[in-house]
Amino acid sequence: MPRMRRFEFVGGTSSKFWEISQSGPQVTVRFGRIGTDGQTQTKDLGTWDDASERVRKLIAEKLREGYQEVAGTGPRVEDERGFRTAPMLPPYEIPQLPGDGPVRLGDVKLPMGRWLGGNPEFAPSGVSPIDKPVLWATNDRVKDAGRSLFQLRQPAAARNLVPVLLVGMDGAPERPWDSREFCPTDPRRAGLIDVAAELANAWSGNFEDDDEELMASVSPLGKKFPGLAAPQASWEQVSDDAELLERIRDRRVGLVAAGRPADTIAAIGWTGMVNHLEDPALLSAVLRSWEVRWNAFVVEIGFDTLTLTVGNPPRDEQAATVLAAEHCAFCPDNIWQGVGTISAYARELAQSRWWHFWWD
Repeated sequence: MPRMRRFEFVGGTSSKFWEISQSGPQVTVRFGRIGTDGQTQTKDLGTWDDASERVRKLIAEKLREGYQEVAGTGPRVEDERGFRTAPMLPPYEIPQLPGDGPVRLGDVKLPMGRWLGGNPEFAPSGVSPIDKPVLWATNDRVKDAGRSLFQLRQPAAARNLVPVLLVGMDGAPERPWDSREFCPTDPRRAGLIDVAAELANAWSGNFEDDDEELMASVSPLGKKFPGLAAPQASWEQVSDDAELLERIRDRRVGLVAAGRPADTIAAIGWTGMVNHLEDPALLSAVLRSWEVRWNAFVVEIGFDTLTLTVGNPPRDEQAATVLAAEHCAFCPDNIWQGVGTISAYARELAQSRWWHFWWD
């Protein structure tokens, strides 16, 4: 008899169950309202290994959504690759933001600005929202925005703040910032995520159906995620981004209550990638890794776009190709709705000091 595991989510108006079992290459899920028979779906993954990985991935997703395991006989997901049991984090202490009005930090004087509060309706499933503002932003665009960001980093860090540039949606510049289409969350959750495993899961999700055209587009890679790319540069070859930021003008400047640029995404509770990933902590976890390996830092956040400057870009075709797989798992629209193939995208990555991401 296939081993079954059962999970339940009870809260507010929700009272749901979700069960999963595996029999050889087949994965069966049953779900619905508690007290009903629910719906049953079965999928054949082709091999036992692929089915097992699918079970692990789905269970990890349900746990992130807030489901609690109540019964089952299968192997526990916390013993599997890619999942860490979340500790009981102490209450999150939010760094203090400046008040409404102009702000002076170091040598930079920012014009009138204000707190921008989020909306708990945009909280990821199963994640507790932060009910206090974590974002201060200028009311209007700043002419020398990129230069201001560079000069703000050190004095802002002394106050546990991170400067970022903010842009709105084309044709609707009030979105997502003034329209409050975001929900602050605890950014410390990013430290509980196994980046390599999550990117591997996202990569394998591209190949749930056999597609010769898709396989050709990821050549010379295959269905198996190649792992995290390793940087080649020595410490002396890493560059700062002062010159790059000089080119960015006429943006709103924001100050985010966070410890590092990568954490601004989870702290704000940005929703620009919601059609691909619901929880912004997953993005922050990947961005943390890129900060360390590639000196790549978030500098601009849009409605559904991110811009990073890169101090240590890949310097050969092999490293760029493996990194392209990471980018594809992180933001598949960059490839599938862009240049179309991993190899072409890798050529763009080699030596590039800018990374731009866009989610449909």
